[in-house]
Amino acid sequence: MLYRQIAQSIEELSSAPRSCKAELCSRLIVEMKPELLCPTIRLLLGQLWPPWEGREMGVGPEGVAAALEEISEENISLLRDRMGEMGLVAEAALAEKGQHSLSSEPLQSMSVYEQLRRISLIRGKDSEQRKNALLRGLFQDASPLEGKYIARTVLGNMLAGIGDKTMLAAFALAFCCDPDQIHRAYSLLPDPGKIAIMAAGNHLERASIQPGIPIKPMTLCALKAEDLKTVREAGEESVGWAVLPRYHALRVQVHNTGDGAYIFSSRQKNITTSLNGLAQRLSGMDDEFIIDADLIGFHEGKMCSQSEMLRYINRRRLSRRSSISPALLAYDLIYISGENTISLPFQERRKRMLKALGEPRSMPFQGISATRECIVLEKELKKDSIQSHLDQMVEEGGVGLMVRSLLGLYRPGECSRCDFFVGREMSISAVIVRAEWGRRSSDQIFSRFLVALREGDDLVPVGWIGGQSGQKDILELDRQLKALAREWDDTGACVNPQVLLKLKIQGARRNDKGYAIVRPQVLGIDLFASWEDADELTRLFSSSGR
Repeated sequence: MLYRQIAQSIEELSSAPRSCKAELCSRLIVEMKPELLCPTIRLLLGQLWPPWEGREMGVGPEGVAAALEEISEENISLLRDRMGEMGLVAEAALAEKGQHSLSSEPLQSMSVYEQLRRISLIRGKDSEQRKNALLRGLFQDASPLEGKYIARTVLGNMLAGIGDKTMLAAFALAFCCDPDQIHRAYSLLPDPGKIAIMAAGNHLERASIQPGIPIKPMTLCALKAEDLKTVREAGEESVGWAVLPRYHALRVQVHNTGDGAYIFSSRQKNITTSLNGLAQRLSGMDDEFIIDADLIGFHEGKMCSQSEMLRYINRRRLSRRSSISPALLAYDLIYISGENTISLPFQERRKRMLKALGEPRSMPFQGISATRECIVLEKELKKDSIQSHLDQMVEEGGVGLMVRSLLGLYRPGECSRCDFFVGREMSISAVIVRAEWGRRSSDQIFSRFLVALREGDDLVPVGWIGGQSGQKDILELDRQLKALAREWDDTGACVNPQVLLKLKIQGARRNDKGYAIVRPQVLGIDLFASWEDADELTRLFSSSGR
């Protein structure tokens, strides 16, 4: 397959309505040869390897600009100032090439795929120059449109408005598969390229839990203590409930395998290198297991905030010198010693986890510990009893409680039917759909953001967020949003919904204009997300108790 076909397809997808994107993707892949499926899906998504592989392209905007400067007669600095986004810069630069390829052969999609993956493997002395040479070679052979999407693939942002969920829907259409089966397989193996091959061959049942490959975590519905009637009705013959504390922490998945221990983020990114000491401590344990856990940290005997832990794992090699002592609070057992445990009741999973880890330990501790648990009988699950647990948890510095049915199963990639988070505040993931200048800003930097949640294929605005991050984050966010802008006016711009904010809120309310989230606080920013990553609007209803 020619890479030109891939580039043209992404261009068409980028301007298509969200409701049509899956069908357009399915038309491209329906008759594709099996050996091309995985590479093509990865090129369409701009994800050349699954996140748990721990690879990085190692080329930023400056590297792309340097490669373009060597083959284009355009002034790349001026193009960057005028256009901002490097895909558009590459497209304009390659329309005026100063150097031309010696080959008249068009680019093949497999050649582009393999060359880009090769760039990610280059390490050591002169790696920057060698990466530049490979990238320059691709740009020399590329048309302006092809160069546009090569640059975006290198930088990890296709700006096409398609994500994994759209691609899974395309597989269902292309290969006449049950969408639920595709979703189940993807939850156990979150690699759209591999799932495409399974769907095409009617082998979706082969997806399974494997140590070393993270699964999609189960999510919990958020409620307030006064909504416990909903909890009891969803109990599904529960004999009781386990009440577990939740803290300001980062959700992770811990894999202890025969090859060592690995720690993955909630988005399946391998963060083991940043937690090398902790991983080495785990690898000395006898059992092979997969555990759903929270990453916490202690400094001078006190628990660190979520933002402190984010900074810790993002410091890479320097994290070893930090005075923070990271640790893991284990909440659920997914796999142990060759056995998949997700179909076992929670109380049985908990029993096996305690056998592997031992009884809960007092804080602060080192390594991994099961979180403490309080059992509440079915008839005792009342507002007052949970509220007292919640008040105690907040006094101890926690954010809320997990209420788990003792008979509940673990459902990868789904929202649990009988497990809940109860707290005074909760977090949501929302995409930015509009950005505006600050009212007192004279430097034209975006500082107010309208965020939205999903309702089917639509995005529903739920409130405005003021600039709450550090200066470096604000400038990076400003650059990305200006590249995503599509409709400018005197106060700002509407933007393509591809920047995701993780927000802490204290509820929501309805108003004449729709919805308004209460006291939002930014916990994290994902500059290269998809509108599909936003939470459903129904989660906001749950958080507000309405």
